[in-house]
Amino acid sequence: MTRSTSNIVLFLIGVMTVKMTWDGSFARYVAVGFRPYLALTGIALIALALSAMRQDLRRAASNASHSHSHSDGVHWLLVCAVVVVAFVAPPPLSHSAVSTIHTEFPAALEQQVFPPLPPGDAPEINLADAVSRAARDSTDSLVDREITVTGFIVRTSNGGAPRSDGSTDGIDLARIRIICCAADARTVRVHLATDTPQLPEGTWVRVRGVVDPQSSTPATRFIPTLHVSDLTEIPAPDNQYMPR
Repeated sequence: MTRSTSNIVLFLIGVMTVKMTWDGSFARYVAVGFRPYLALTGIALIALALSAMRQDLRRAASNASHSHSHSDGVHWLLVCAVVVVAFVAPPPLSHSAVSTIHTEFPAALEQQVFPPLPPGDAPEINLADAVSRAARDSTDSLVDREITVTGFIVRTSNGGAPRSDGSTDGIDLARIRIICCAADARTVRVHLATDTPQLPEGTWVRVRGVVDPQSSTPATRFIPTLHVSDLTEIPAPDNQYMPR
């Protein structure tokens, strides 16, 4: 691959990085918090490519007799990466990946004081907060208190843990969280105790109910049970990964 072609590839990678940062598609691959760093990286790549192209143009006349190609397949792999991202970008991780993703446990099981829940009849909290409170909250903030959580439906037997009574049937509510990138994805989930007809896996729902902290035990891998009082199907959010 010639130097000029390498510069074009570098420029295209920078453009694609900026494009993904601008339209939000980068969130399929890395945590949202990396957005400003990706934007700066894309701009830097574009600037480097343009600077190199400018230098090549200045040296074009004097180096014309020495220009030749250097075969290097690694450079062409970068072209493949640009094409893949531009035309066949994969979707974010979803329910189909749950069985292959590690289920996230509370970081520590020592009891601690959690801040009070937000005001309201059924305040909305993220799924990880509900799981942590069920396992570790010394103030019992979830006891007899309705909360609202959102996520997608997965079968309990699909990577789920047995319930405290040993059963493995039913459904769970899950979210996928990434710390850095999709390669380190973790599943956060609660078991749903509900009479609602079985929904297809991957269905996004908003659930209102009461979490039973006593169900968060080593036997259930600290996956608590939420007794559902209301369940509403919702569209999938733009960013399907749970915030850190």
